[in-house]
Order: sequence, then C-alpha cells, then structure tokens
Amino acid sequence: METLSPESFRYRVLESAKDFKNSWIELGQYLFSVHKDKMFKEWGYLTFEAYCSKEVGVRQSTALKLLKSYSFLEREAPAYLKEMASQDQKPNRIPSYESVNALRLAKTSERVPESDYRKLKEEVLDNAREEGEVKKKIRYILQANPPKVSDATPQDPEKRKQVVLKKVLSQLRAAKMELADCKMPPSVLKGLDGLIDSLEEIQE
Repeated sequence: METLSPESFRYRVLESAKDFKNSWIELGQYLFSVHKDKMFKEWGYLTFEAYCSKEVGVRQSTALKLLKSYSFLEREAPAYLKEMASQDQKPNRIPSYESVNALRLAKTSERVPESDYRKLKEEVLDNAREEGEVKKKIRYILQANPPKVSDATPQDPEKRKQVVLKKVLSQLRAAKMELADCKMPPSVLKGLDGLIDSLEEIQE
C-alpha cells in the first residue's frame, strides 16, 4: 500500500480488506468491480484468484463468497445496498457475508418456496441473523419440502444437463450444511465449496 496513491482504486480495495468482517459489503463491491472489469490483469495478475490471494490476502473460497454475495445483493436487493451506503451502520446490524451466501444458495433451490425465501430474506437483511441460525432455518425448510420425483427427464442433452446440475447442486448444498454441523475437517468442506463453485459456473 505504501507504493500506491491513497486516491487510487487499487489502494481503496486494500484499505477495505483490512477489516472486511465489519465492512464486507464494501470489499465485495470492490472485488465485484475488479472481477467484472478484469482490473487484476492491469496490476500484473493472471487470475482474479491469484490477485485476491497474493495482494488482498483473502483465500479463494472466501473471495468467491464475497463476490457472489455482493452480486446477489446487487441483483436481489439493490435498495438495501443503497440504504447501507447512505447510513453509518453498526457492524452488528449488517448481515455477515456467510449469511447472505446461505440466502443466495436458498434462492437457487427449487425446494425453497418463494414465501419461505421472502421470510428468510427478511431475517437475513433486516435482522442480521447469524449464519448458524440461517442455515438451521434452511435445513428445516428443505426437510419440509423433500425432492420431487419426476418422470419427465428432458431428452435434449443441454436441458438434461441443466436439470441434473440443479438437482446435484441442491443435494450438495444440503449435504454441506449437514456436514458442517458434524464438525467435519475444514479440508472436506473446502473441497465441497470448490465442487459447488465449479458446478455453479457450468450452470451459469
């Protein structure tokens, strides 16, 4: 940071990374811009992941969660982001990026009804519920809405792939939550995170 101008965008990203637990939305916004405009290449990095790891000091899995959580809020709750930017919010009134990420995953699950999702969204954004509480509610919703058995599997290869991806992703997310409760080694959960991220990229 000593070699950068305090007015530069690159400096502001590093400044927000110092205490991102309390200001993760700001860091998420910066990383979103860095990723979208591929600024990291101008700064000498071949990949976004390398930039986050070597310069920002954030692990790849964490950087992707920050990126996806902010992108989710920009898409699903732009008014909320605007309100956060205009107010000096206390850290305990801002939901963690883990809670927002759990909400993001719930939104993509066909087993989470829209009415339950809206209530969950209110719990996360308005009441800043902790990650553990959010995941507990999601598990309850998933248990109340078991997977539906469908006879109509699309014959078109691309459509079939998307159906299978959606089903597998839903199962992997539920499995990860269960394994996290069982205090599985971090390496196992990290491996699942990587697999989920890879499948999400294919799905998108």
